[in-house]
Amino acid sequence: MAEVRKLDVFREDELVGVLNDETPLRFIYAEPVLRQGKEPISPAFGLGQAEYAGEVVEAFFENLLPEAGIRELLKLKYQVSSTFGLLMAIGGDTAGNLTLLPHGKLPEAPQYEKISWEEIAESFRDPNKILPSGKTEDGIRISLAGAQKKISILVRPDGPYQPLDSSPSTYILKPDIKGIDGVWSSAINETFVMKLASSLKLGVAEVEYQPIVRACLVKRYDRITNNDGSIKRLNQLDLCQLDGKLSTVKYEADGGPSLARCCQLLRDNGVPASDMKRLVQWVFFNLFVGNNDSHAKNLSIYFLPGEGVKLTPFYDLLSTSMYPGLSRKFAFKIGGENLPAEIRSNQVMEMAKELNFKPTYVMKIAEKIADDILINIDDITAKLMLVANVGSDRTLLERLNAHIKSNTVKFQKRIS
Repeated sequence: MAEVRKLDVFREDELVGVLNDETPLRFIYAEPVLRQGKEPISPAFGLGQAEYAGEVVEAFFENLLPEAGIRELLKLKYQVSSTFGLLMAIGGDTAGNLTLLPHGKLPEAPQYEKISWEEIAESFRDPNKILPSGKTEDGIRISLAGAQKKISILVRPDGPYQPLDSSPSTYILKPDIKGIDGVWSSAINETFVMKLASSLKLGVAEVEYQPIVRACLVKRYDRITNNDGSIKRLNQLDLCQLDGKLSTVKYEADGGPSLARCCQLLRDNGVPASDMKRLVQWVFFNLFVGNNDSHAKNLSIYFLPGEGVKLTPFYDLLSTSMYPGLSRKFAFKIGGENLPAEIRSNQVMEMAKELNFKPTYVMKIAEKIADDILINIDDITAKLMLVANVGSDRTLLERLNAHIKSNTVKFQKRIS
């Protein structure tokens, strides 16, 4: 009988458990974690029992992997198709605070290789050009972000560094989306929409536009830099993980969490009232700017010892309705309707009831978000025009400004 493959699951340098490659996947807590009553890796994996198996384990660990298209490339590259096989290849630096290493391998001191913005730009332009990937001697393991063109990097005052092996990163660099007809200048689109959300004080990840690379540089909210320069990973789980759903069913239309279910998950996990308001603000902001891809996996919760539970900063904000080839449907149904152009006051009122909010409270939030977008949008546009050094990016900013203004005003009229 073949020996069961295992991955050791670490939180910093602490072994918290072992993931067994069985059918179904099995996670077993390390005995000291149980004995000392440490923090569980997820509310679904309470310390009341030592072992977990089945759908809850598959969903939790599958959601640590990159999504759809990138995952298919990884399957071809490493000739693996299972969740375990992919984690064995690329699970060294996942979202959140866990590191998955081959059984018996211990975490090593972080190592980084200095690179330049120009080198990164060249790697994005030339598909045959690759950055240092953090490979070990067996040529198999690379960091989660190193396997894709959207890369994770460390940024210091003297520029960017490529993390090696399982070393933590501090930023994600997202270049323009390629290969989708009609989609162009997505990096400055995302930078614009994220900065607009920030100007409304919605609580979003920090972003900057990197003009040399032509990419959106996103500061990781699941990492903090300590006073001594070391990097600490923070525990955060997205709502698909918390709901026991695979990333392949992140959309409500596919059986993923509805908006009401997302709201319930936040309440069940003790998220404060101020963050419940942020959820409603996020919904209306996405409707007004035309971010139809705002699904449940884009919502996450911090689980921080001593600090409680709270909604993480928002991220992946992009005006998808700018592009005619992308879906016209909103990721969630609002009062039973997922076509934004058909959402009116009746649907908003119904949504408020479904989420257990007073309709007048929700309408005031919508009005405030719309007003603030129209007040702040020209200033954001002007500031990004100063760093947009390519004609297509400047054109995108002009059209995006007009698109969001028009969309917001039309929404105001429909729901007032």
